[in-house]
Parts: sequence; structure tokens; C-alpha cells
Amino acid sequence: MDRFIEFAEAVSMEELKEVIDANDPGVLILRFSKLTGTVKVRFHDSVSKREIKKAFLPYKVKKIYTDFPLGKAPVTA
Repeated sequence: MDRFIEFAEAVSMEELKEVIDANDPGVLILRFSKLTGTVKVRFHDSVSKREIKKAFLPYKVKKIYTDFPLGKAPVTA
């Protein structure tokens, strides 16, 4: 299952990989999206959102998106 994660503060990919390697929760980091500022991750269906948040400690997960998080399109008149 793929999800997009937004963090409360700026975090480098290297820092996230170190945290994931240390915790080994079964979460795979795929890529960083410059457009949305989120990180795409892959994990098993049995992993809960709470477990995902714990996997990235000490970094705070702001939001977990199920789909690619695009903002609303600007309104044109």
C-alpha cells in the first residue's frame, strides 16, 4: 500500500532513511515530491497509521494522505 506523508518540519531523505533503518517497521521510502513536499512510502496493509507515525519518530508526521495530495485548483473568472 502506498501513502504520502507530510512532516511538520523539513526532514532530509537521509535522515528519514536512518530512522527507518533503526526502527525497521516494514516501511519503504520511495521518493520525495517537490511539488507537494511529501514523501511517498510503501508498507504492508497490516501496518496502521499509528505504527507509521511511530516509525518516523523523532520526526512528527503532520498528515498521511492516501492519494497524491494536490491543492485545489485556483479559481479563475
